[in-house]
Amino acid sequence: MTRSESTESTIEISEVEKSFPAPPKSIINYRKTLPPLPLSPLPETAESKPQEVVVEEAKDATSNRTTSTTTSALESLLTALGGNEGGMRLSLNTPRLEKEKEMEKVERPPRPILKDLPRPDTAATTATAATGISYASTGSQRTIKYGTGRYATVELSPQPSEDPEDPLNWPLWKKHLNLGALLLMVALVGAMKTAYISVNSAIAIGENASYTAAVALTAAPLMLSAATGLASLIVARIWGKRPVYLVSTALIFMGMVWNTHVRGNLAENMAARIFQGLGWGAFDALVLGSIQDTYFEHERESKIILHYTVSIGTMLGSPLLSGVASAGSRGFELQFEIMSAFLSISILLLVFGAAETTYDRVVSPDAPRPTLERSQSLWPNITYTKEAALQYVVQMKPWSYQADEIDLPLVLQAPRAMLAPTTCLLFAVTLLPYAGFWGLASSLSLLFSPLPFMLAPADLGALMTAPFLLGTPIATALALPLFYKRFTQTTHLATIAAGTVLASIGTLGFGLYVAGSMQTPPDGAAAPFDTPWDLGLDRVSLPAASFLLGLLAAGSLVLDATAAPAVRRSTAFTSANLTAGLRNAADMHAGLACLRSLAAGAFIIGLPNAVFAWDGLRVAALGIGVAQMVVAAAACGVYWCWDENVRRLDGQVMGLIDLSMLKRRASFFDESD
Repeated sequence: MTRSESTESTIEISEVEKSFPAPPKSIINYRKTLPPLPLSPLPETAESKPQEVVVEEAKDATSNRTTSTTTSALESLLTALGGNEGGMRLSLNTPRLEKEKEMEKVERPPRPILKDLPRPDTAATTATAATGISYASTGSQRTIKYGTGRYATVELSPQPSEDPEDPLNWPLWKKHLNLGALLLMVALVGAMKTAYISVNSAIAIGENASYTAAVALTAAPLMLSAATGLASLIVARIWGKRPVYLVSTALIFMGMVWNTHVRGNLAENMAARIFQGLGWGAFDALVLGSIQDTYFEHERESKIILHYTVSIGTMLGSPLLSGVASAGSRGFELQFEIMSAFLSISILLLVFGAAETTYDRVVSPDAPRPTLERSQSLWPNITYTKEAALQYVVQMKPWSYQADEIDLPLVLQAPRAMLAPTTCLLFAVTLLPYAGFWGLASSLSLLFSPLPFMLAPADLGALMTAPFLLGTPIATALALPLFYKRFTQTTHLATIAAGTVLASIGTLGFGLYVAGSMQTPPDGAAAPFDTPWDLGLDRVSLPAASFLLGLLAAGSLVLDATAAPAVRRSTAFTSANLTAGLRNAADMHAGLACLRSLAAGAFIIGLPNAVFAWDGLRVAALGIGVAQMVVAAAACGVYWCWDENVRRLDGQVMGLIDLSMLKRRASFFDESD
């Protein structure tokens, strides 16, 4: 309670009241004669005021103090003492307390209400207006799910649903079975692509056709796989990946079986290869997305590295075996007979082991507490009965998914990702080394089959030893997390420079070394009866030529290693949620693969015509090597000056600035798509 306005002190200490009565309140109000206080955040100190004002303020404070505690009463007592001693003030108040009292009397404007800047209404930033806190922050509206076993403390990303059919909830054995079936097909596709590198001259001679017609058996299916890869992305978004895999496998099977009986007929050989190329596209474009659909983030890295290693290793290593297989009486048909045996196993695995992985995952905030347990068993824990087998077969439907709504933005997702600025920049940086390697590798049979080398298919295949031994380990090492977790702008530019140096050394070295060794020496330097072909027998080292070709392959793969981190940074910058980011990353990787397959096919057809003469080989090598340096320098300048602008353009081209297609009221880590 407050003290009354009386002429005596109301301190409830009887002895003090008798000895020190409170002085009468002065009639004059000194505060009314003071000038107005300045509008300052800091009030004046007691030392800067007149003594009388300080005494009057102390009296006013005494009259307004409460008597709830002994400390308040003692302060009032000392104030009264100070008032009876000729204006001398005695108080327990410190300067800090007096300053606080003065500040209480100064009228301050109310503190302005802070407002957050408006944020785009996306699934990644949806929040209440009052708090500005997203669902992934405090007050989360859903239960966070964690892993099991040694990953019990790891938050699952993406967050799975409670549906047992969700691919993220599959038992571990089912996930691995699906991955194994897909990787076996990836290996077969890689082997089929380079199957003719060591036998192009044999085909041209046996079919009485030009060398260009022979290399077209590799170029045509590669270029067709670019088109079917893009089509597979579109169809998979509408009807799922499993029917695309099954149709593609059927096409490859038809082409493979046909390819075992086409010797002597170039037209049938081309038709068989076209069927194979129609099926390659799906396994070039969709496998990465299937891995992302099936595995959590902490499980995914090793599977992606395995997929990349299998793809590169089988593509570079296939000529080593195909050359040996084609040396017998059956010729190149034997290698397709061997691959047909593996294809039969792969078909069974795809039909009975590769279920549909496309799944529209919606995590509701009102969902009950999770009760589903994810099995970590490597073997199925079921009773092997006829009923169980039938139930499993029924679940493996050829077609089990369809998009809720089919519209133009859905259809254009993959083409937009392929034409995104980041994708185009990566394509420009890797184009010449990648396509140049394909062109030179396809020209090996043209260069080393005639006199003076007369290399057999097995020896021609051996020239791919260095590309296989150098390229595969480098590709695997640069796919490890140790590289992309330290991927900064400086690392990016340094990697481009290193890859360009290796690719240019390999291209220039291979072309200038081989062409220079086969040049006719000056007059008088040649022995009598020597021909220009005889001069190259002892001057060209085939292991050295293989090593230089391996440097080109290594440089191409070093440049290719920048693709995954660059795409990851772009999708993290532009995607509205985690599911959209994973899908956009898979689409951009697939778009890049389609563009490079198209370019590689063009180089395979065109480069043999340019290197038919030794002078042509030298000029082509100089052109590719120097052009790569110029392109790499320009790309580094773009990344150095406009890196963020490139990512902003990605969002515009891919239609992610207007996020009406991706809006969901949830966190970035919610996988509603």
